[in-house]
Parts: sequence; C-alpha cells; structure tokens
Amino acid sequence: MKKFWIKALLVMAALMFLATPCMAAEKVIKWKVQGFVPAGMLYHDTLVRMADKVKKATGGRLVFEVHPAGALVPPFEGIKAVSQGAYQAQYSYSAMWVGKIPVSPLFTASPGGLNTLGMQMWLNEGGGTELWQEIYDDYGFNVKVLPASPISMESFMWAKKPIRKLADFKGLKMRMMPLMGDVLQEHGFSVIFCPGGEIMPNLQRGVLDAAEYSIPAFDKTLGIWEVCKYVMLPGIHQPASQTELIINKEAYAALPEDLKSALKAAVNQSRLDEWLWMEQKNIEAVKFLKEKGVTWVTMDPETVSTMQKWATEYLNKRASKDKNFAKVWNSIQKFSEQWYPYHKLYSLPH
Repeated sequence: MKKFWIKALLVMAALMFLATPCMAAEKVIKWKVQGFVPAGMLYHDTLVRMADKVKKATGGRLVFEVHPAGALVPPFEGIKAVSQGAYQAQYSYSAMWVGKIPVSPLFTASPGGLNTLGMQMWLNEGGGTELWQEIYDDYGFNVKVLPASPISMESFMWAKKPIRKLADFKGLKMRMMPLMGDVLQEHGFSVIFCPGGEIMPNLQRGVLDAAEYSIPAFDKTLGIWEVCKYVMLPGIHQPASQTELIINKEAYAALPEDLKSALKAAVNQSRLDEWLWMEQKNIEAVKFLKEKGVTWVTMDPETVSTMQKWATEYLNKRASKDKNFAKVWNSIQKFSEQWYPYHKLYSLPH
C-alpha cells in the first residue's frame, strides 16, 4: 500500500509538472490603456480596434482594458504615468508631450514636411522609429515606443469666409496648434492656442474666426461645419499625422517572447488597417459635409509656398538651438531628399 501511494504521488507530481507550462501559457495578462480623446470619437475607435487585434493575435492572452482620455490621468500626464508604472500603456500622439519633450511634435508631424506614406517610410526605413525611442530615452522616460496608425493630411483651416491669399488672413483670430501656430505667430498672425473642447464655444462667441482641428471624419463629429462653411487646403501644418502606443518598459519586458512578437504584429496590422479605415471615413465625411453646404478652398500656390518656406526657416532656427530637435529635423530632411524625387518620379498626376 505504501508503494502504491508513493507511485500515485509521483504520477500526480509528474502530471502537475507537465500541466504547469500550459497553465502559464493560458494566463491572461491585462493592461490598462488610456486613449487621447473621449469615448465614441474617431480616434478612440481606432484604439478599440487596435485592442481587438491585440486580443486576437495573442489568443486572448494579452487584453487591453481601454479607457478614454482623462479616465486614468489628465491627458497630458500620460507619458509620465506610464513611465512610472501607474498603468501599462498609452495610445497618444507625441506632440502631447511638447511641455516635457520639446522635439516631440516632429514625431507627430512637421509643417510642410512628410506626407503620410513618406512618414511611414521614414519611420520604417529612415531610422525614424529608432530615433523616436532614443529621444524618449534621452529625456528619461521609461517607455517602449511602437508606431501606431498614421492619419492623413488634415484640413488647414475651417473659417466663416474663404481664405486664399496671405492678405485674407489679416485680422483673423485663428486656432492653430504648435508647431505651425508658432510659425504663423512669428509672421504677425493672430493665433490662439486652445484645446479641442474650446473650439466650438470660441467660434460661436466670436473669440475665434477660424480654426484647424483634424481630418474630415473627426471634424464632422465636432460639429464645426455648423459654424464654418469653408475648409482651406492643403494642410501645410500637418501633411501627415502619426499616433503611438507607448508601453511601460517593465510591463513590456515581462511579456513572454511570443507575446511580444504577437503584440508588435497586431500593432503593425492596426497601423495599416486603421489608416485605411479612417480614409474611408474621410470619404464618407466629405460627402456628408458637402451636403451640409461646406465648400473646400484650395489656397493660392504662392501662399502655400510662402508658408512652407516660413515653416522650414522656423524649424531650422529651432534646430540651431536644440541638439535633439536638430537630430530629428535633420533626419527628416535627409530622408526627404531621397523620398520626394523618387515619389514624384513614380507618381501619376491626377
């Protein structure tokens, strides 16, 4: 009987040993992830869609518990909170951290700079992603950066009257965020910096005459078309925008290697899928806005080239005073010198 129980215990121990890796593999890791807009808005939907892809790619072993902007910490404190481990990840755009990392807006967009495809090329093939991580590390943030979905060219300005030439901007009080807002201020434009939630009240009260915000699909949800009936193009200030997923380094390091690979694959899939999904939403939004009487205005070519020149001069000046700014801006310029001649050569004019 004694031998029987010894054998039975050995068999049970062996079974438990064999079962342990399977049990560990089935463990569900839950991450809290905060977005940068309220729930129900377009850019929150992109986070929800990304979370779904992560869950599927990891077989349900890594789950994003999605929270809207401000649910965990104030929006502009996200990078600090994730760095300190208050929660695991933040879906954001890098320009949110301009108060902590002065060069950070260049990883979102550069005025007059790279278009959407060019931005992806720079990030993947021009060393942009590595430089992004290096800059965050240099500023002491304990985060892993993964590029998330890009966003196409934004509308340059919504206004109550058409704006075609530089003279048409005279006397207008406008909302334009950095860096382009800084460029315009340097040249005597009346620029008011205000958060997105204050745009509509300020337009309605006459505090603002014009405002930029985002892409058509997002602007539609703001209701700006009820006050402003003209949209100015091209989006010199943000020819492309870029979002990010920043992850606490300890949380990332704790993932098994297969989950790290699955997470990266899911975010890369989301990077393409959400970009194209938002483009479809833009097509639908433009149709809707046209039906509401909105008119698109292409600004005078001389006005566009002048603003591009101003933007380059401003960015060069910033780079002369900040080595990290110079590092990123010079990298973008160097890649642009390769990208645009090729892109122009192999593009069909429409």
